[in-house]
Amino acid sequence: MSRKSSISSKEDVPVVPEIQDAPSTQDAPATQDAPATQYAPATQDAPATLDAPATLDAPATQDAPSTEKAAPPAYEEPKKESPPTELTHVVEKPSLDLEQPDKNVKLKYPKSVFFIIVNEFCERFNYYGMKTVLTLYMRNILNFSEDKATVLYHTFLMLCYFTPIPGAIVADTYLGKFKTIAILSCVYAFGSVLLAVAAIPNFLPQTGFSMTGLLIIAIGTGGIKPCVSAFGGDQFVRPQQDKQLEQFFSVFYFAINAGSLISTFITPILREDVQCFGDDTCYPLAFGVPALLMIVAVVIFIAGKSLYTIRKPEGNIMGEFFKCIGHAISRKWKAKGEKHDHWLDFASDKFDKKFIDDVKRVLSVGFVFIPLPVFWALYDQQGSRWTFQATRMNGDLGGGVVLKPDQMQIINPLLILILVPLFETVIYPCFKKSGILTPLRRIGCGLVLCGLSFVISGFVEIALEPTYATIPGDGRMQLNFINTLPCKVNVEYEVTEKNGNFELQGNMYEFVQDLEAEQDIIVRAFLDNTDCAGYTEFANTDTGTVSLGTGNGTQGYSILITGRNDNLAITRLNEAEQLEKSNTGDPYVAFFLDDPSFTEYSGSSIKMRQEKSKKKIFEYTYVLNVTAETTPDVDSIVQTEYQNTEIGTYDLTLNEANIGKIENLIQGGVYRIIITKALNGTDYYNVMPVQVTPPNSVNILWLLPQYFVVTIGEVMFSVTGLTFSYSQAPISMKAVMQAIWLMVVAFGNLIDIIVIAVQSGATGEGMSQASEFFMFAGIMGIAVVLFTLMSWNYKYVEEIKIEEEKKRLSAVSNHKSDSSSSSSSDSDDEKGKENKGFSE
Repeated sequence: MSRKSSISSKEDVPVVPEIQDAPSTQDAPATQDAPATQYAPATQDAPATLDAPATLDAPATQDAPSTEKAAPPAYEEPKKESPPTELTHVVEKPSLDLEQPDKNVKLKYPKSVFFIIVNEFCERFNYYGMKTVLTLYMRNILNFSEDKATVLYHTFLMLCYFTPIPGAIVADTYLGKFKTIAILSCVYAFGSVLLAVAAIPNFLPQTGFSMTGLLIIAIGTGGIKPCVSAFGGDQFVRPQQDKQLEQFFSVFYFAINAGSLISTFITPILREDVQCFGDDTCYPLAFGVPALLMIVAVVIFIAGKSLYTIRKPEGNIMGEFFKCIGHAISRKWKAKGEKHDHWLDFASDKFDKKFIDDVKRVLSVGFVFIPLPVFWALYDQQGSRWTFQATRMNGDLGGGVVLKPDQMQIINPLLILILVPLFETVIYPCFKKSGILTPLRRIGCGLVLCGLSFVISGFVEIALEPTYATIPGDGRMQLNFINTLPCKVNVEYEVTEKNGNFELQGNMYEFVQDLEAEQDIIVRAFLDNTDCAGYTEFANTDTGTVSLGTGNGTQGYSILITGRNDNLAITRLNEAEQLEKSNTGDPYVAFFLDDPSFTEYSGSSIKMRQEKSKKKIFEYTYVLNVTAETTPDVDSIVQTEYQNTEIGTYDLTLNEANIGKIENLIQGGVYRIIITKALNGTDYYNVMPVQVTPPNSVNILWLLPQYFVVTIGEVMFSVTGLTFSYSQAPISMKAVMQAIWLMVVAFGNLIDIIVIAVQSGATGEGMSQASEFFMFAGIMGIAVVLFTLMSWNYKYVEEIKIEEEKKRLSAVSNHKSDSSSSSSSDSDDEKGKENKGFSE
């Protein structure tokens, strides 16, 4: 089924240990995460990852991409194909003290599996909860650029997919599954705690300890991936408990999905809605709660030791597989004059023909897999590039519901839960008779759909570009002319080669961009007459030519037009404006107070207050102590710092007196609120919002189409790919084949690392995000063409068996024909002799 939907995720799909003589009911692997188990189809869980070993000993599952979610796998009739083999050759059937085990013998359901199930829930909660907020932590707290955060994120995922192979080898050859899980879980928990502690501000060197924690987590989660589900399978006696085994894997898958889905929803809330250690966010809690669950997972797993069936290490076939290839290459290089039909046959002096043929089969399937890492290169960007894209969108769904950027990752597993049953029960059966959707064609369709999702995301990014912050280039600056008066003002400006003039209506503002920096800013403002809209009378209506000094490159500056002592005045705030949007996606808000009666250090303050409910109140205070530095000097103007705020409408007070409202703050907006004291002597204050940087006007739900398309692609690619690799591999090599599938995911993340590092360049200024999305879609197009060419003449195992059977029958037929011909000839000779004798 699907990597995410069935009950597990790609990485967690458990695989039943392959036991000799046990009846094999094969259910296609369900997810990217693990080869399907012998009895329970490893439905591909949601974007989970491969977590289940393909067999008792093989790293059959994968833990990545996506969250691992899946709907309970549907039982299929037993097929002739035996279940995926582990990284070992053959596991001896447990002794039942019976010469012929009776399947009807009823045994008690092993209580030990409940410890394993709870352990898996807690571990998946930890992994997916931590991974959901990881890229935002790297960007917002560790202050990495989006490119560097993306590269580090995919490096982490790559390690999570590489480490299951050494983990399986250690378990199968040296320590056994229980010790491997117990030891590496403790390592895993330590890494999770270290990451949570490193997130505390000013406690430990954050970057170094955070990276160390992630490395330890990758070793731990990858190492136990191929062991947990297989260890659960060890607790059952087969074939007597085959039915209970199916039920176990269904509950196991549910635990995986429950842990990943819940944590993907909760950790973004802990990250953003809780304040701790003096920050507006609380990443220590977002990492700490999952880490606590991981500690619980270790305690629970070890507590069940007395109940477990623990098997000794039985060896690992991975080593023999690579030895065979290495020996063949070595002999082909050294042996001169020796010829063979296939280069692997050079290993025939050390390995038997059956084993060599199995290795050949694995390599033929692996050849078809060469273009497939591109799928995971695109798919796994849901947790990096697509999450960053979501931060540039408006998550307000109305009714007080705000979807956080990292919570969008939950869409993929939820869609998997819907789409996997739909494809399995409706769509695939419709095409089954026609033979159009063969396994390789399904994989090809999945590749195409994944590429299409990036085309969609590219167009969404183009729609977002007008809402981006406009940052002046090197050596350039921008000016924002703000008219605080209720009447029209005429403005003229000159900055070296660029000059202009315009009319600025009352309480309005206008940006002038792309001006040369480090040059004198010369301006003039004047009124048409002395009467300012009946508001006040000006004795001097013309400022004359005024020098506002010089501004720095890549900066923006506010220029206020106001009045002082019945004279028109114009001045520039020396401190540059905030142009960049908030990394959290929240609105940025700051104030100018223009009040001739302001006194420094008088305890004045501005407060914003929003009461969404009795329990949900947002309040922000801006202390007003000193006047701002201006050019030329104009007294009694106060400039505050920016603060992150929640979206919505706020009541505004100055020194506890209500002065108005700030309407509809939107995610991503940068707002400078101008509060101006009336010049006519009254106590009236005018509130004027200035939108320095436009808000995120594109709703976050516009991401749904790309998530929908990529999830359909995942259903067709990941589930089918696991099933294909499982069914096409020889019985002795199924674990090796699942290990290769894991490597496909790891190499997909390696592609992300290389491409993003190269395109961002040494300066960190690469192509636009939209162009990058289209580039990845183009890379996928190349992969589709290569996959089509490389799989065009592929022969399925079933076809090969049919051809071999035809050859066998043909040989038998020819043998019978030869025997019949020989018999007929002998009969004729005998008859001749009889006739001759009769005549004589």
